[in-house]
Amino acid sequence: MHIAHVIEPMEHGVFIWVVDMANKLVESGYKVTVLHSIRELTPKNWREMFDSRVNLIHVQMSRSIDPIVDTKALIGLYQHLKHINPDVIHGHSSKSGFLARAAGFLLRKNHKVLYTSHAIHYPLIRQPIKRQVYKFLELVGYWLGGTIVACSKKEYEIILKEITSGKTERLIRISNGIDTDQTIAKDYSIQNKRVKIGVLGRISEQKAPWEFATIAKSINAKRNDIEFIWVGGGEDNDVANLEKSGVKVTGMLSREDALKEVSSLDIFLQTSLYEGLSLALLEAQVAGIPAVVTNIPGNDEVVQHQKTGYVGNTTAELEKFTEALIDSTELRQTMGQEAMRYAKQYFSFDVMGDIYKQRYQRIAENKDSSNCVAAPVLK
Repeated sequence: MHIAHVIEPMEHGVFIWVVDMANKLVESGYKVTVLHSIRELTPKNWREMFDSRVNLIHVQMSRSIDPIVDTKALIGLYQHLKHINPDVIHGHSSKSGFLARAAGFLLRKNHKVLYTSHAIHYPLIRQPIKRQVYKFLELVGYWLGGTIVACSKKEYEIILKEITSGKTERLIRISNGIDTDQTIAKDYSIQNKRVKIGVLGRISEQKAPWEFATIAKSINAKRNDIEFIWVGGGEDNDVANLEKSGVKVTGMLSREDALKEVSSLDIFLQTSLYEGLSLALLEAQVAGIPAVVTNIPGNDEVVQHQKTGYVGNTTAELEKFTEALIDSTELRQTMGQEAMRYAKQYFSFDVMGDIYKQRYQRIAENKDSSNCVAAPVLK
């Protein structure tokens, strides 16, 4: 079976997801092609991250709406997909997901298309006109055909209500998962001199770095036994704002070095405005790091409040929960160990991958009715 992945955001979460999925699929005997863009922050060794058996085709797509670049990208996708003739076309994230569905429609293969949003973000766009434009594109994408895959329960509910108008025939839920073998477990026998609080990800509006900076500045003003760290990089002004608040910014690291940094954390603090189902959060939980996260779709599905960490509704709550963990080594270890157990049981790549493989098979055999929610039952 031949699976074609279409991806524009070649950095961090979605990129790592596609790399892991593509590699797992070829190991299982699938033929895999990845049609991709290149971003400024795409890792320099990105080719080496893919299994040599994965076919890589460069089709440059723009991050924002750009009629000229988008038209060229659509023509390129159409031509390449027509040539390789895959059994399944799997688009990832909003821009490449839209273009994948458009190409599938033009090829009359819209029934062969899956679209995983990885984070349906238009509801949180501040500018009303821009928000409506991006929602309109999601509606057009749905009209073009294919099946939408929501990666968290709340994302499924948002899409069901606002995009598919209550129809479930072309909407499913498959919770995200990670390759737990790649994570590095925290060694609780090694104690940091100062409590280390951090997050992993690109510094962007989605991650609300100003909230992270506000919490860091407030806690640093009250005590001197804390170290705040942001594992990742971003725009100079965002980096400067974090550093002014006492946050160390590592810059872009290799995946291996980033995971090592995560395993050294005592607390994972995520202030995101939206996520699909955060892979970085999953990696931290599997590593045994208790988390303090915003109450957004996906986060409350991964973090069991007061068991594997805390889910907060306001900046004040996030700060309060973070300080509770700072004050108790025993609480951090207890929650961290429960986080590892829970995440490995319900969010492993094997669980997620098996569900995707079943869906790919149904599509290839033209049996994809998409009338059920495909997701592991969480307890």
